[in-house]
Order: sequence, then C-alpha cells, then structure tokens
Amino acid sequence: MKKIIIILVLILSISCSKKEEIKSVFIAGKKEYWVHHDYCYNTGGNCFRFNENGSCDRFVRSNAEFRIANSDGDLKNDAGTWSLKNDSTFVWDKGIFKIEKLTKNEILLSYYHYELKGLKCFVRLAKWFQTPQGLKPVDVLDNVK
Repeated sequence: MKKIIIILVLILSISCSKKEEIKSVFIAGKKEYWVHHDYCYNTGGNCFRFNENGSCDRFVRSNAEFRIANSDGDLKNDAGTWSLKNDSTFVWDKGIFKIEKLTKNEILLSYYHYELKGLKCFVRLAKWFQTPQGLKPVDVLDNVK
C-alpha cells in the first residue's frame, strides 16, 4: 500500500511540475507581450500579457510601445482570464484551445470553429519585446545576438 501511495505522489509531482513549466512559458515578463494571429479569421494585431495570477491584459501596438487596452474609449473590458486545464489544454476566457506547439518565443494553439463543423483553426502567439529602439519581435532580437 505504501508503494502505491509513493508512486501516486511521484506521478502527481511530475504532472504538477510539467504544468508549472508550461505555465511559465505563457507568463510574460516585464516589457514582454504575446502578439496574436488567428488563421481562421485572418485577424491579428492584438497583444496580450498573461499574468501569474491568471489574469490577461490586452494591449495595442503603436510604433514605439504597447499600450494597455482593457478599457479603450467606449469599450470597457475587465482583464481576461486564462488557465491550464492539463498539460495540453489552454483555457482563455471562454475559449478552450489545444496546445500544439510551445516554445519560449512562440505558442501555437488550435480550436474547432464554432460555426463550421470539423474545421480546425490555429492561433499563433509570437513573443515581442518593448525595447529602447521600439517594438521588436523576439526572433529579430535573437538574430542580432
């Protein structure tokens, strides 16, 4: 019986550490943002920062900076929410996404279109930084190093 309990505790701790590792990729550091592109709708440009407390802020890009846009003129939105359901499911506000690819600089998510049955859609989140020289995608900064 003790062996079974030890094995269960070991499995649980491995599972929790994997979830924390995945969570740490989503959480943006200071001056880091995720730029959103939905391939089904061919929309993009909104930027997000996923916070450690499970909230998510929306930003818009100007030439020099990201500006928070949770409340933008007549549009009043609270910060969104996000969480991990397991090590392959990302819950973002009311949407449920499968994590297809996860690196420190890019996240690829998928979901099934709510109107067109069976159509698998993809969302790409690419990491950008706010630098003294303006806004830069992380892949440009990696090539400079």
